[in-house]
Amino acid sequence: MRDWRSALLQDVQGEVLELGCGTGANLPFLSQKVSHLAIAEPNKYMRQKFAAKQAQFPQLNVTLLDYNGEMIPLPNESVDAVVSTLVLCTVDDSKKTLNEIYRILKPQAKLYFIEHVAALNNPGRLKWQNFFEPVWHVLGCGCHLTRQTEQSIIQAGFIIQGIKRESMRGVPPIVRPSIRGVAVKSN
Repeated sequence: MRDWRSALLQDVQGEVLELGCGTGANLPFLSQKVSHLAIAEPNKYMRQKFAAKQAQFPQLNVTLLDYNGEMIPLPNESVDAVVSTLVLCTVDDSKKTLNEIYRILKPQAKLYFIEHVAALNNPGRLKWQNFFEPVWHVLGCGCHLTRQTEQSIIQAGFIIQGIKRESMRGVPPIVRPSIRGVAVKSN
């Protein structure tokens, strides 16, 4: 996923919010064009890992926000970009989270995303995703295997600027269907 992250995040700039920053896997791909990075990570263990990795990037001005993604404590139209990599599958209410992302983004600002999704084009795999979802949800920190994230992004009012649909490698087959791209706030 290093290549995916590198290509996706090369143009991220300004005031940025990263949802579910995890261990900081995106940090190496954020340029000096990022003036401020607000991060959110509800998992204490992941926050500790992030803090250790953040020390390698002292040029980044980082603030930790304490929230779960559904009520983002930032003013309307205050952010230039939101980064969400493998997060929208784990939030309790992806519609509410996407509406909050839309609210805080400035007009024409962008949502950069990498998400695994429901295998809508592969009925056999989708059947297995549905079968394993209850167990995977518990084992995968709240992950939903069958989210239709692309449709949810569009329903929140975004315009998909570019999207790639590929199979993630190095993960179980039920997690492989993925999308990555950029969505623009429509007003």
